Amino acid sequence: MEPADKKHILLVEDDVFMIDLLANELTLAGFEVTIAKTGKEGVEKYDEAKPDLMILDILLPDQDGFETLRQIRRKPGGIDAKVIILSNIAEGPNIDEAKRLGALEYLIKANLSLADIVVKAKNALALTDAAK
Repeated sequence: MEPADKKHILLVEDDVFMIDLLANELTLAGFEVTIAKTGKEGVEKYDEAKPDLMILDILLPDQDGFETLRQIRRKPGGIDAKVIILSNIAEGPNIDEAKRLGALEYLIKANLSLADIVVKAKNALALTDAAK
């Protein structure tokens, strides 16, 4: 990808080990990655980065990912934000809430490799590109 063509991903995740692994994998796949370690930081960085896709954890130290997503949805253009939830919580109510908030996918960390997550990100962005 040419630098101008690079897709930008905002990764909102508080697990430092997961951040390092996933950010590295996404960067190697040609994405530009911005990292936020809390929900509030994710909301702030969403405004700054204007990402093409957001990968969002549910369990964050200050507010949960759902509240973070609700705040982003209320921002100008935030209703159209492309979001993939990436969590280790596999409970039905959380999956339902993610769908209600318009997440493209709800992925369980333990069930996927880093390469799988990169493929999901590429697919999500391919879907958005095809719609344009």
